[in-house]
Amino acid sequence: MTSRAFFSSVVWASAVALVWLLAAPARQEAARQEAESGAPVTLGGEVVLRVRARLNGLSPQERAAIVERRLIELAATPFLNLDDLRAVAYDETTEIVVGSRVVTVVTEADAAAAGVERAELARRHAERIKAALQRVRQAASWRAIFTGLLLSALATIVIVAAWRGLDELVARLRRAWQAAEVSTPHSSRLLSRLDALVGGRLREARLTALKAMRFLLRATIVVAYFPLIFSFFPATRSLSRSFWEAVFAPVITLWGAFILYIPNLLFILTVGALTWLAIQVARLLALAVERKVIVISGFDPEWARPTYKLAAIFLIAGGLIVAFPYVPGVESPAFRGVSIFIGALFSLASSSAIANVVSGIVLTYTRAFRIGDRVQIGGVTGDVAEKTLFVTRVETIKQEVVSIPNAQVLNGTIINYSTLARTRGIILHTTVTLGYETPWRRVHELLVAAASATPGIRAEPPPFVWQTRLNDFHVSYELNAYANDAWLMPYTYAALHANIRDKFDEAGVEIMSPHFTSVRDGNRTTIARDRIPSDYQPPAFQVTVKPSEAPAPPVEDGGITQPPR
Repeated sequence: MTSRAFFSSVVWASAVALVWLLAAPARQEAARQEAESGAPVTLGGEVVLRVRARLNGLSPQERAAIVERRLIELAATPFLNLDDLRAVAYDETTEIVVGSRVVTVVTEADAAAAGVERAELARRHAERIKAALQRVRQAASWRAIFTGLLLSALATIVIVAAWRGLDELVARLRRAWQAAEVSTPHSSRLLSRLDALVGGRLREARLTALKAMRFLLRATIVVAYFPLIFSFFPATRSLSRSFWEAVFAPVITLWGAFILYIPNLLFILTVGALTWLAIQVARLLALAVERKVIVISGFDPEWARPTYKLAAIFLIAGGLIVAFPYVPGVESPAFRGVSIFIGALFSLASSSAIANVVSGIVLTYTRAFRIGDRVQIGGVTGDVAEKTLFVTRVETIKQEVVSIPNAQVLNGTIINYSTLARTRGIILHTTVTLGYETPWRRVHELLVAAASATPGIRAEPPPFVWQTRLNDFHVSYELNAYANDAWLMPYTYAALHANIRDKFDEAGVEIMSPHFTSVRDGNRTTIARDRIPSDYQPPAFQVTVKPSEAPAPPVEDGGITQPPR
């Protein structure tokens, strides 16, 4: 089985199950009405009478079947005289007979169930049986058949004309649309928006809608044609009536339910209108606060827009809560079961999402950062590109967009480089380590000069140097300088480091971080080559030997030289 066949099978099975479930109340109601009104006796598709009581152990349904079979036999009798149909009364029953043939029996129980006298009920049954037999006979007459054929021919002509007229109408509409597109292209802003919404396929969408409308109208014509033809013949008129009752019964039921639902609908519309009005008022207030037309002490104008969004969410939620009990079907067990399932699913799957939303709200009102600020969040440094209820997006200097969940942002440390940089500037700092043999005043002078020569470093307040640590073999010097722009930090740091190297090389000071002491004799300096004088020579490696006492001469003993003792 292919996937399409499987999908079709599932759709059909679902449709049949849905129809069965929807028809269950109707079946129950029909069974209840039948139990209350009795078993019907039909002839030619129409109800002649109803049997409501038992007789001699026979149920009303069994009695109705017997009477219906007798009526069919009488209708098939060619020379039956209907004037012989009469009611014959006895002590406890009344028989309706035709000649010597009994059609049905009326008892006191039948009369009590119908709420009339036995004689009156027998008279009614006799009249209805006679009328039904006459109707069946008329249906079989040649005149009725000829009239039905004539009306059927006229109806067929009308249907064919309507069919062709429908095709002509569709063709004219298509030509009119094409002419409008040629004469006034893109004249309607609404049509342009709709065309953009469907991806530039508005023309195809309109043609598809036109074809669908033609198909529905054709289907309506075909569906209405056959019941109309059936209604022209007495033998099939009951089928036509049953068809139209089946078609219009749901419509009438829905219309009645709609009429009864109108008060609830008006209440829901009123709640919706009031909610919309409250949202518009909140939007106007938010715009006024954001544009500083209305100033609220302690309320930052940047909070206006997120506060409006939160207020809109709460207003919509409140409106839904108020209007929810008036929604049709809300009290049904199926609706309750689906609501509980969706609520449980949402609760289990949205814990992290809710945490991010709450964190986003907290970040908004704590003013930790704004859009465009240079920040460092969780080791990520960049500019805040977007701030939503769920995530915060940071654009790094490497053209990377990093999305950080708001819960992680709130739980971590946020460094904002731009908050004070707008007014007082930002202090850039870097550390240089040099040996103890280098004069610290000279180091301070060179570091300050390097900072002063760096673009983006402010002259006032002037740069300053701190000796942060006295290590075992070197000293840590921290240069601090005020910068104008936090967004140029990487470029300013790069230029500052380059200037530090240049200034120290020009002064002949080596930037070293010694971790042990050793002899430098014979080693070349680490200053850049372009800063070393042309006559520079590395110092020679020197060895100094101190004089000591001469060793004693060896002792000869028997021709063998022995070391001195």
